[in-house]
Amino acid sequence: MTTVLARRFAIAVLTAMVFCSPAAAASPLSDAKRLLAEGARFTWDDAESRSVKIVVQRRDQTSGSVRSSIGSGFLISPDGLFITAYHVVKYCLGNNQAQPGFSVAVDCSKEHPNIEYRALNGGREFEIEIVSYLRREDSIRSEVQTPEETAELKDFVIARLKTPTAGRFAYWQLNDFGKPLAVDNTAKHDDFKPLVPPKKVFVAAYAAGPDFTLAEGFLNLIDRDRRAYFAWNRDIYDPRVLQAYDIPPGIKWGIPVANYMSGGAVIDPAGTVIGLVVNQSGGNAGVLSTENFLDTFFSRTAAPGTPPAVVLTPTRAPLYLKARGGL
Repeated sequence: MTTVLARRFAIAVLTAMVFCSPAAAASPLSDAKRLLAEGARFTWDDAESRSVKIVVQRRDQTSGSVRSSIGSGFLISPDGLFITAYHVVKYCLGNNQAQPGFSVAVDCSKEHPNIEYRALNGGREFEIEIVSYLRREDSIRSEVQTPEETAELKDFVIARLKTPTAGRFAYWQLNDFGKPLAVDNTAKHDDFKPLVPPKKVFVAAYAAGPDFTLAEGFLNLIDRDRRAYFAWNRDIYDPRVLQAYDIPPGIKWGIPVANYMSGGAVIDPAGTVIGLVVNQSGGNAGVLSTENFLDTFFSRTAAPGTPPAVVLTPTRAPLYLKARGGL
């Protein structure tokens, strides 16, 4: 399918993608054996130990505290840095949403008068602080958005699990990447093309219930700037393309993402994190790329003596959190 046709079809079918809150029929893997059978070279325990479940505790004068699930995230450093979607933790930011924050410490237990955020990992519960974020208008704009908006916006934040002492967490190592992504705030990110070959992935997150979930499917569209991928529930490939990559005909496209899986890691069978899932609608899913959040919040240079926040593989290249002001 040509780029133009793919873009037109994507706009027609993927419009009204929504944040991961409406009910959706998930397609979870049932157990670790099924994950292995699907070709994953990471284990169920690997994925679960590197994921976080995000909950909010609402303080109510009449009924006391009410706790509910709100989203997911995934760890990217041994000291507890993790990624989640901006819309998952927007209320944590309170009155800070009009301006970006780089290398800050917004306490998610104090910013909102009636809401406290907590993250669950490895059977433990942690308070959360937001470390880096952009303005709300650069991150989200409405509960319903087009694919162009998904690719254009940066619906992610860097956060940290707060611990009283230095801890060490299981985490996803992030692959090094090439040239920085293009920065053009005037351009519309509306040029989608088929991803060849389609990329098989797993979404690691927590759905509405208490149990960790792994869903599977294929990413089959990418935007021109490599900022976003889409799992589109339409077959856009010539059968010869699928045959060349040993993908069986009649495969079901799209990845139904269930409630509260926003912010979860999207991982290929080799264990490489491709990005984070941020929205879904009718089996379609939008994924913001790893390069996108790394390019936004991290730098390859820093002041002398600054410790790296992330070390990329396999190059061992260090990345540093950008300082206040985004420099």
